[in-house]
Amino acid sequence: MTIESVEWVRKQEKIESYREQKQGIIDDLRVCIRYTPNRDNDLLCFMEQYLKAETKNRPRLLEQIKHCINGDEYENPFLAYNHYDERHIEEFDHILNEYIDKLKLSGGESTQVSRVIESTILKINELYDICRGQLIDSWRNERLTEYIVTASRYAGFQNAEDIIEAKKQW
Repeated sequence: MTIESVEWVRKQEKIESYREQKQGIIDDLRVCIRYTPNRDNDLLCFMEQYLKAETKNRPRLLEQIKHCINGDEYENPFLAYNHYDERHIEEFDHILNEYIDKLKLSGGESTQVSRVIESTILKINELYDICRGQLIDSWRNERLTEYIVTASRYAGFQNAEDIIEAKKQW
């Protein structure tokens, strides 16, 4: 084996080890669709909705806040945010797994890595649109960007952030 091929095998191992890092993002997506009542969190969610709501929608939200405070039965406050489900999460997970697989196959060649990143971002954009912009919030945006950038650095690529910022719609 040449020195270059030994080095690339090490890089592939680093890229593969990073596959597990996406689990935090995936788990966060699942938390939002698997509702478990928690009065403190639910109250915060209702209050956020109230602050952002149009005037005509505020009485209904105030009623839900009242029920939540009093310990009465209330609606799931996260339903307003559920524009995705388990199949969307699985697709997102698949896109990120495919990203790692393609990075490993890129040979670290800059043009190839650039294409892999761009293709990944475009697929995420499509899924983001399907989920009406709810799939990636600001926390996930930061984690996802960090994930893509770091994995590409393991492949020896340093300009992922530029590609992400130019192509992402989330």
